[in-house]
Amino acid sequence: MIKNVLKNLFSPPATRPFPRERRPAAANVRGTVEFTNEGCTYCSACALKCPTDAITVDRTAKTLDFDVFRCIACNCCVEACKKGCVQMSAAYRGPVYDRPLLHHEAAPVVEAIEASEPEAEAPAATQT
Repeated sequence: MIKNVLKNLFSPPATRPFPRERRPAAANVRGTVEFTNEGCTYCSACALKCPTDAITVDRTAKTLDFDVFRCIACNCCVEACKKGCVQMSAAYRGPVYDRPLLHHEAAPVVEAIEASEPEAEAPAATQT
């Protein structure tokens, strides 16, 4: 027993000093779900595949709501999205004090305004 005590006393610690040295994420870690609006057609395939109903999609208003606390990071929504708008990142979400609801809306469509003829100005009123 004395041998083990002396060995541990003069060897470096077996654990990492956490705040200064963070462990790198392993390959294929399921951290958090991230959404991108670019290319999303709001087809609701991700919402239909979600087993916890954490995703709700409104096709008419083109909005997507994601409840972070209901998500179990099962990766079903990522597999269901054919456009690649749903992705799984390796980073974990930090602690929060209130229930976050992520709301995504479709980017407004900018229509090209054609140059039209300037409107005729009203004649100036003359004083007599």
